[in-house]
Amino acid sequence: MSSVKHSTARMAICLMLFAAPAFGMVSGCANSELARFAPPGIIKYEDLAGDKPMNPTVAARVEERKAEPDAGDFPILSETPGADQRPVKRTRADIEGEKAGLTAARDELSDEISDDRLAASDDVPADLALERDRLKEQVDADNAAAARERREKLKAPPPPEQQ
Repeated sequence: MSSVKHSTARMAICLMLFAAPAFGMVSGCANSELARFAPPGIIKYEDLAGDKPMNPTVAARVEERKAEPDAGDFPILSETPGADQRPVKRTRADIEGEKAGLTAARDELSDEISDDRLAASDDVPADLALERDRLKEQVDADNAAAARERREKLKAPPPPEQQ
């Protein structure tokens, strides 16, 4: 008796496992809530666009594809582009010439960079700490003068007259 119950339970489980996908296939993925589980390509662009107008170039391409006699068939993956469709191979001399030109441009750029770095190092003071301290003293003196003017409510001196 227990074996009968187990086989009935197994049959019910199998029925549930196969009934749901079968129902989904019969009802169609694009027209039901099961659309989110459909693989790419099942749901058409028109369905996704809804009321929005389609791009005219895309619409023309879709109509062109629909007019093809084998539209909707699986592509033949063994078909490869012919020799006339492949890019032309470059000669070794052409490649070596381009390498030489690029190497010369790299060397020229490296020389210019080193010249620029040398010119920039000439502009930098020898002792940056000394320069920093001098600028800090100047800023502190300016701040002290401004504070004194605010305290004493002095008027700023008139700007020098320009000729």
